[in-house]
Amino acid sequence: MTDKEIINIHKQHIENVIIKTFEIIEEVYNNQQEINIPEVDKSESRILFPKKSSSETRVSEQELRFVFAEQLKKEIGYGKKWDVYYSVETPTMKKYLFKDNFPKRDEDYGQSANFDLVIHDSNYNRIALIEFKAKNPDIHDYQKDFVKLTNEQEDGELRYFIQILENTNSNTDSNVKSKIIPTDENWMKQWGEHKVIVHCVSLERGKGNRNVIKFQEYPKSC
Repeated sequence: MTDKEIINIHKQHIENVIIKTFEIIEEVYNNQQEINIPEVDKSESRILFPKKSSSETRVSEQELRFVFAEQLKKEIGYGKKWDVYYSVETPTMKKYLFKDNFPKRDEDYGQSANFDLVIHDSNYNRIALIEFKAKNPDIHDYQKDFVKLTNEQEDGELRYFIQILENTNSNTDSNVKSKIIPTDENWMKQWGEHKVIVHCVSLERGKGNRNVIKFQEYPKSC
């Protein structure tokens, strides 16, 4: 089996996990909010969306991370149908500086950052780097993730950016893409050569597309 075929197998497993994660996270949001106790369990996950002091539901990337990890373990299976491992808050190989307007690789003044989750093959080699994002923060938050994910000097053939939104409208798609795709000359200099696969799900149906951005790769030239 060629290296490309092996990577494609890993990619299919990861995309299976993402699809299932999005299904479960929607079920959790609809049926398992702390402010609205359900009569019966309707989700495969036991995680709750907690309430804030204002009695509103808090949505964060933590729920997305935990559901993803749950589904990842199921995809791996006890019989090792997919022989991989995973690590969390995994240190980057390179150093970065996030204090300036534009995050950048900086071996002299930067420091090691973290990837939210990394998938490793059976020899513990990094094969997939994954960042999670909640809501629709400002552009700097996107840049911090993408300067790491696109850096070709980080180990890992597959790079994923997975986002959860509370709701969407007709402008959400273009708004998110405008923060992901580099247009400023200073920011473009920090954008590496590696492609990133972007997936985004909206929790509230009827206010936009369920998956705002799905199965799209963003190279430097896009």
